[in-house]
Amino acid sequence: MNKSELRRIVILMVGLIALFLGAIVYLTYFYLFEAETVRNHPSNRRGYIEEAQIKRGDIYDRNGELLATSKGEPGHYHREYTYPTLYSHMIGYSHPSLGKSGLEASHNDDLLNRNSNRAIVQISNWLSNKKQGGNSLILTVDTQVQSKARELLEENAERGSIVVMNPKTGEIYAMASLPDFNAMSVAEDWNSLQKNKAGALLNRSINGRYPPGSTFKIITAASLLDSNLNLNYDDKGSQTIDGREFKNAEGSIYGNVDLKDAITHSINTYFVSKGAKLGKERLGSTADQFYFNKKIPFDLPVSPSVFDYKKNIPKTTLAASAIGQGDVLVTPLHMAMVASTVANDGKMMEPILVKEVEDPKGKSIRKHEPKVLQDSISEETAKKLNEFMLSVVQNGTGKRAAMRRVKVAGKTGSAENASGENHAWFIGYAPANDPQVAVAVIVEQAGRSGGSVAAPMARDIIAYALNNIDFSQNLEKGSRDE
Repeated sequence: MNKSELRRIVILMVGLIALFLGAIVYLTYFYLFEAETVRNHPSNRRGYIEEAQIKRGDIYDRNGELLATSKGEPGHYHREYTYPTLYSHMIGYSHPSLGKSGLEASHNDDLLNRNSNRAIVQISNWLSNKKQGGNSLILTVDTQVQSKARELLEENAERGSIVVMNPKTGEIYAMASLPDFNAMSVAEDWNSLQKNKAGALLNRSINGRYPPGSTFKIITAASLLDSNLNLNYDDKGSQTIDGREFKNAEGSIYGNVDLKDAITHSINTYFVSKGAKLGKERLGSTADQFYFNKKIPFDLPVSPSVFDYKKNIPKTTLAASAIGQGDVLVTPLHMAMVASTVANDGKMMEPILVKEVEDPKGKSIRKHEPKVLQDSISEETAKKLNEFMLSVVQNGTGKRAAMRRVKVAGKTGSAENASGENHAWFIGYAPANDPQVAVAVIVEQAGRSGGSVAAPMARDIIAYALNNIDFSQNLEKGSRDE
């Protein structure tokens, strides 16, 4: 072999080694930075083929009742739901053509048992001819309470939501939204669901955003309690702010009142007057303390509640915002969290829907511990608000939420709706002296007040929850996550 031939061989070998190393570098980069994106892309058919080989994990409620499972053989698994309508928004659906929604989407990797050792697990399963199984989800919800919440909505609303939660731990007991759909027949119903003007696919509990109406007065009241403003007011039935007149419901006139009176009877004139004097920065700062304008960490994606106070808003808009109109939009989940914050001495808990993840053998691999999301208000301010909200139910607009043996604290709301009748709201909790359950109820376009429509619904779901939930299964109350 002469020198020129040897040189060509060396050059060829160097080139091959360079190509080999380049391929390794590219594959390493792809695996570390691009693989997840490509794997989860909706148009990636290989992802569906791969998933079809894995038996998705089961989903259970807090009492161990099976809610979702997979049937069939590798390559031909299909999802079955025990309550395909009741949990259609929360659990969602998993379909090879339509994709996924709800927990099926947000906890997809858990349900498929995808982890850092995924490739090794797949090779091991293939060598041992073992079927790969996904992890199971244990939820905080109680199916009986979820069913009761949906029943109350069906009886009283075409569209609306009820959220029930534990104010001390953040556990979600129920999260119902109407209209809903059948997760077992979503493919057959897809065209009609897309045309449905009522928005059956919309999870109103976490993605429906509404003006909160007078329920927002709890936040305005918290801001007033932490201010140096005079909290007395002489009500004459109307209040003009920069040329715009605000009136009380039904034209009522209350005379000399304080903050407790204003909350009890939901006096609009009081709050627009005081809200304008608070100023947008102070009121907005209090709203931020209640986690407005932020992304709420949750097992499902939640639309942020907003109070856009940092832009240049006129005093009339600020006054309207103080009574839950103006530039304020909220989700039912968030308003349940606001009620929970008052019930929990001013500490807002992170909401929890998935309490535990178990491997295919039933071994716990991850638990969701309760933790404080925000120290929203002082304990002193919370106790004052508790006193006011008790008065709402005992003496004011929320009397229809009252129960015989249990004291309920709450706040009603009737939110103006530009596209139709007013929305009816109620937020609250019970027992007021040791809260176990907090709720938010909204009935879209009810055309009547929150006190007449939403308050009795809240009373019924609170009573049902207190009588049926096994509170011994609750997670232990959390502390602040430093």
